[in-house]
Amino acid sequence: MKKITQKILLVLIAAGFCFGIAACSKRYKPVLNSQQGVNFRVTTLAMAKETAKAENKPLLVFLHATWCPTCKRMENEVFVQKDLGNIYNQQLVNVAIDYDSAEGHKLNELYPIRATPTLFFFNPDGTLAQKLEGFQTADELLNEANQLKK
Repeated sequence: MKKITQKILLVLIAAGFCFGIAACSKRYKPVLNSQQGVNFRVTTLAMAKETAKAENKPLLVFLHATWCPTCKRMENEVFVQKDLGNIYNQQLVNVAIDYDSAEGHKLNELYPIRATPTLFFFNPDGTLAQKLEGFQTADELLNEANQLKK
């Protein structure tokens, strides 16, 4: 009886290990574009600043991480909202940068990051206007867009 229990336990551990590996191997793909919400470009900070300057628009940099549950929540609950998309897609240049990318590391060197997500708002001239850390609601982001217009 003891050998059967050990075999069952071994099989369960092996199955759990296999499921764990399979779950980890599936890479999360961020939701950076939606039909109604905010649409993000994936580019470098330098290129984004050039685009914002050329278009004379403020720049939003959404620093996210694939392992960050708060980032996923913002992607799935906040950035998909139509009101936010209407304003941000017309009035700002929106860029997403992965924290774990080379560009994310450069951003961390320039503006030390303490939490994900972090949202950076730059003026059209490239100067930092605001840095928000952690979860932000759509209302907070709409308010931020209004502040940038002033």
